[in-house]
Amino acid sequence: MTDRTSLPARLSRWLRSPRTIRISGGKRIALASGGVLLAAAAATLASFTDVANLNLGNGSDGSGIGNPNRFDIAVVLPDGTVEQADDDAGYNWEVPWAETLIPGGSITTSIPLFNNTRDIQAAVAVSIELRNGDGTVADHPNITKFLRFTAARDGEELFADKPWAEAQADFGTLAAREADPLKPGEVYTAAAAGSVGTLDLTIAYLDEPETVDYNGGQSAFRVHFGAESTR
Repeated sequence: MTDRTSLPARLSRWLRSPRTIRISGGKRIALASGGVLLAAAAATLASFTDVANLNLGNGSDGSGIGNPNRFDIAVVLPDGTVEQADDDAGYNWEVPWAETLIPGGSITTSIPLFNNTRDIQAAVAVSIELRNGDGTVADHPNITKFLRFTAARDGEELFADKPWAEAQADFGTLAAREADPLKPGEVYTAAAAGSVGTLDLTIAYLDEPETVDYNGGQSAFRVHFGAESTR
C-alpha cells in the first residue's frame, strides 16, 4: 500500500523515531530527534560552581599566622622602673661599693630580670662579657684577670668563683608575662608567677702578691642576658 503522506511529514516522523546506524567497528549510536541538542542542554545545566576560601590565622579576625607580640625581656632598676638595655651600648648598672673593691674583698649586686612578653616563654642564658675589647678602663691597670664571679638565680647557684670567660650558665626559663608589656620608664608591676627572676652576682678580687703592681686598677665588663622565645 502506498504511503500517501507528504514527504515532509514522512521525514519528520522518521526523525522522531529511534533508529540505529551502523558505523565502522560495529559500534552503534542510537539517534533520536533532538537528542544531541538535549545532551548539550543537560551539560550546561549541570555546570554548578562553588568556592571555599579559608583565611588561616588566629581566631575570627583574620590576623594571620604568627605571634603579633614583640618578644622582649627587660630589667627592673633599683627605683622600680623598667629598663630595656637591649642595644649594644647597654645600660650603666650601678654596683654598690664598686669603688671600694680591693684585693681580698668582694661586692654583690642583685638584678631583677623579667619576661616582658604576654604569651611566650623566654629561655635565658647569662654570661660575663668584657668591654673595650679586653676590659681596660682608660689608663688604669687592668685587674680583670684577678676577678672571680659567682652567680645565683633566686638563691640557686649558677656558677661559682669563675674567671670572666667561664662565668656563664643557663639562667632558666621565664614564664610568659600574661599581661600587657611594660614600656621603658614605667613602674614595674608583677604579673604571672615565674615571669621574673633575680640574678645575684658577686665579684671577688683575688688577694695575690702580684696585685700590688695593680694599685688603682679597674676592670670594664658587663652582664649579658641572652633570651630565646620558647613555647
